[in-house]
Amino acid sequence: MRRMPTFGRDRIRRFWHDVSSRKRLAARDYEAFLITIMPAYEGLLDLPDDQTVADLLFELANWHALAKLRLHTEVTLDIFRITTKHMYEAIRTFAQQTCPRYQTKELPSEATARVRRAKTMNAHTQPSSTRKPIAFNVHNTYKFHSLGDYPDYIERSGPADNYNTQVVSTVSPTSISITTPSPPFLLRERSSVISNS
Repeated sequence: MRRMPTFGRDRIRRFWHDVSSRKRLAARDYEAFLITIMPAYEGLLDLPDDQTVADLLFELANWHALAKLRLHTEVTLDIFRITTKHMYEAIRTFAQQTCPRYQTKELPSEATARVRRAKTMNAHTQPSSTRKPIAFNVHNTYKFHSLGDYPDYIERSGPADNYNTQVVSTVSPTSISITTPSPPFLLRERSSVISNS
């Protein structure tokens, strides 16, 4: 994907690193991967699997675009709910039909880290350094199941760019108060702010 041309000057930057390593990434990198990955994957697999992967990538990109909207209406929220169902179906289809046809193994770096952890836990054993098989398991995680609640959450609380999570709680012996961070708090350690309260 490093050879993928850029789209305009500001939209997608040239990838300066190996995409498959997924190291030192910013949030914009994931979005850029999602946008540019479809033409990069086209034709790599057999036709039925290629179509399944293309559908999956389209549904993920579509869901991501709707999740990033800054202004939602009832219509866009309904579209978002329908898109979430389509995304779930695409992921399940990928997991049930495409994934069993391919044997995937952990990366060499993951195998090395696993061996290193096992040696740290018990220095007397010699763990196997062969790469273990890895199964696609995203559809069995809490994060996957909680994505269906995102449209309802946006309907209740608004889009995610309308607030931040920089709420600070200060604890004193007499009371607990929740305040927003002030500039002096950002410059000092938390312990000094709590002790001054």
